[in-house]
Amino acid sequence: MDERTSYLETTHAEKFYTVLLESAMLIRKDLDSTFLEALIESGENILDNGKINIENGLPTHSTQVKLKELYESVKLDSLSLDDKKQAVQLILIKAVKEDMLQPNHQPTPDAIGLLMSYLAELFVDFSKPAHIADLSIGTGNLLYTFYSYLSRQPGAVKHTYTGVENDELLISLTSTLSALLDIPVELLHQDALKPLLINPIDIILSDLPVGYYPVQIEEGKFSTALKDGHSYSHFLLIEQGLKYLKEAGLGFYLLPTQTFESEEVKILLSHINTVGYVQAIIHLPNEWFKNEQSRKSILVLQKKGSNSRQAQEVLVATSPSLSDKQAFQNFLMDIKTWKEEQEI
Repeated sequence: MDERTSYLETTHAEKFYTVLLESAMLIRKDLDSTFLEALIESGENILDNGKINIENGLPTHSTQVKLKELYESVKLDSLSLDDKKQAVQLILIKAVKEDMLQPNHQPTPDAIGLLMSYLAELFVDFSKPAHIADLSIGTGNLLYTFYSYLSRQPGAVKHTYTGVENDELLISLTSTLSALLDIPVELLHQDALKPLLINPIDIILSDLPVGYYPVQIEEGKFSTALKDGHSYSHFLLIEQGLKYLKEAGLGFYLLPTQTFESEEVKILLSHINTVGYVQAIIHLPNEWFKNEQSRKSILVLQKKGSNSRQAQEVLVATSPSLSDKQAFQNFLMDIKTWKEEQEI
């Protein structure tokens, strides 16, 4: 790609971001809503060919004129997936600041999504159609980063994508963003820890919400439930995911690094070992986080099956930053060598 092409693509992404930002700001002011609610409203307008939804005389006529001008300045079908994806990441970062989103509602940064994509490609043969799911999809950014990465690969095939989310605002946002990005995802608005009407899954990707599940778990329903008080939602979601994975299916979970140092993690690992295998724990680069307490790691697990086996030596490694291209390439090659040696 030459510099001129790169500049043009960046300009397209920035222009789309500006339209999303300015239109959401206008709508938020008139409707006295949150930024995310206004973003969803604006996204729906764009998807409706720029037709502005008016309720009870709002937005005002002057705002409608400004919105119409903004919507006419950009055409979705003239933007590449990468253009739109860049703009969406930027607008989600803006939403975090504007609405002061709690950590469990914040988007997964593209760099982490890209790292998970590289890892998954080392473990999975994506030349065959796969069912890929996120049982805590949130804003959808992790799954959309993964989709974007796979779609750019030579000979890319069509995969099936599913997302589950209990929060009404987040599922609305995810639905709007998937339509803007033209990414086909089946979305289920429900508690992911309830029984799911979902086809068996080949790959689960998830940036897990961390904390206590607010509902008391019925005795015997989950092995990872704590005996006293509320249970950890991230433990329960991993257990739930294993139920819906196919034999030898893989899970890639983003968790706080401190999880692996806690006493309670023994409960999680004990359950995983009954139905699957912990194959790898990849610590993310230190420089991606403000401090050691906020650092995260990727847990790679695999469900038991005739085509899966436990690695004799679980891979525990720290990823270099993606910006250090040579070090990162060496890191991926080391994982590939490890996988071949382990015959998994």
